[in-house]
Amino acid sequence: MALWRILYDDWQMECCGEPFSVGDEVRWRLSLRTPEDPTFPDGWEESYSELEPVAGNARLVGGPGVIALRAGPDQGKWPARPGPVVGLLAVETHGPGPRDVPETTGTVRSIRIVTEGYTETHAGSRSYEPVAGERWLRPVGTCPDWFGNETRPDRDGRGYRHDETGVLVELETPGDGHGGPASALPGQ
Repeated sequence: MALWRILYDDWQMECCGEPFSVGDEVRWRLSLRTPEDPTFPDGWEESYSELEPVAGNARLVGGPGVIALRAGPDQGKWPARPGPVVGLLAVETHGPGPRDVPETTGTVRSIRIVTEGYTETHAGSRSYEPVAGERWLRPVGTCPDWFGNETRPDRDGRGYRHDETGVLVELETPGDGHGGPASALPGQ
């Protein structure tokens, strides 16, 4: 068995997802978001996965029991390159289709709601940006189908809030996790 950390964005769940609980078997299409992508979120290094390119398809990467589309600024049209690819696995309900990437099947071992701090870009702008280093994880037994936010006291005259931005899931997949083409969690 191998254990993978997978991000499930709030908007993906709210639009097209089906809530799940710890112990459930799930089938998801995944992407691997790499640091080369300009929209890649900072601060997720502890949840990175290391996957190997899939032979015969430069757009796919895989490891024990998991396969993912290499996401990026060019929608996964990456040139073939040898060696492992490191990034954040994420559920993709809108992206790859059945012909693009097979589903990954596994058992949910933990679910943590991701909450992030956001502040206005400038006072009164009503445009918010993430606050570096403000991310909290709260364990739950079931993934919600809708996520919340909480307006907080202003900071330096700028609006401030906490937004639930998704869940971080630990998914156990078939595969020994040893001698395979990739490592699930750092240090394993």
